[in-house]
Amino acid sequence: MIVNNPFTPVFGSEPSILAGRNRLISDVVSGLENGPGDPHRVTIFTGPRGSGKTVLLAKIASEAEQLGWLGIHATATRGMLDSLLEQTREKAAEFVEDSAKSHITGVQVGGFGVTRQIAPSSKRSWRSQISEYLDKLNALHIGLLITVDEVTSREDEMITLITTFQHFIREKRNVALIMAGLPNNVIQMFQHDSISFLRRAFLRPLSSVDIPEVRIAIRKTVEIGGKTIAPDALELAANETNGFPFMIQLIGYHMFNQATQKKISAQDVRDGVEIARADMKHMIIDATLRDLSELDLKFLIAMAQDEGDSRMSDIAKRMDTSPANAGYYRRRLIELGIITPVGRGRVSINIPLLKDWLSKHTTL
Repeated sequence: MIVNNPFTPVFGSEPSILAGRNRLISDVVSGLENGPGDPHRVTIFTGPRGSGKTVLLAKIASEAEQLGWLGIHATATRGMLDSLLEQTREKAAEFVEDSAKSHITGVQVGGFGVTRQIAPSSKRSWRSQISEYLDKLNALHIGLLITVDEVTSREDEMITLITTFQHFIREKRNVALIMAGLPNNVIQMFQHDSISFLRRAFLRPLSSVDIPEVRIAIRKTVEIGGKTIAPDALELAANETNGFPFMIQLIGYHMFNQATQKKISAQDVRDGVEIARADMKHMIIDATLRDLSELDLKFLIAMAQDEGDSRMSDIAKRMDTSPANAGYYRRRLIELGIITPVGRGRVSINIPLLKDWLSKHTTL
């Protein structure tokens, strides 16, 4: 009997068991239930690659649909507004009559026959068209949830969406806007003058998952796949993830494949971790390093010399620069979601294996 692997190390794929995000999900869902004006209806999740932003958006949309909401989703790219409108049209068709389609406005008699003039709905503004659907849906007590991934202020349609949504809030419409993006891109959005109201949105950084919750998620997922896992193997697997959501799925996937018996052993986990580390390097670390400047990287290399957290004074000394200059790169790397402050004058690297890779492959 072939058993399907229950772990899903694919970006955006909802895992069988989502670890460590229950509070974030329940906050948004309670905001949907509470009614227009609840601040959780405008929430932005931030975190580095692999922290589970896309999965979280999908989970919230699924929960919202269980409450009777319609969920539409887009990535912040050109054409997103058309995509959101089309999704609204398709999902609302079950409940309301669509009067937004093209229609005949008149007839002209020409020299060789009859010419018909058609007024396409696309000539109306995006706000006008969405508002028409909202009028009809809200009259039926149906809310509209908009989720947007990879947000950026560099996309004009993203700005249009947010400024339009601001009007929806003032009109007390039954809508919600839940977004996700890399920390630096979110910060740039906050600095955009046209969408300054977004600074009042709830900002939710995605931290690592507590190891006890990781253990539960791994064990339950393994059981969904029809196997069990030895206690020492479970402890090893959970610790090797460092609480990083993508690593939970990646290690789980490979250890499940390595196991030839029904019970996953510690050796299966070790073999799986070795493969997962190589995948993590290609899928997360390489992409992260491409976003960095030479001095960003120098800052991280200085951090990699410490076993635990790093003191800013030590980093500045190793970089041979002033504390103020080191502080500038500290802020940049925090905005990118790569490091996090862990106390007065101390910082820590967020992404598993990045520190280990830097210490072995780079020098100051």
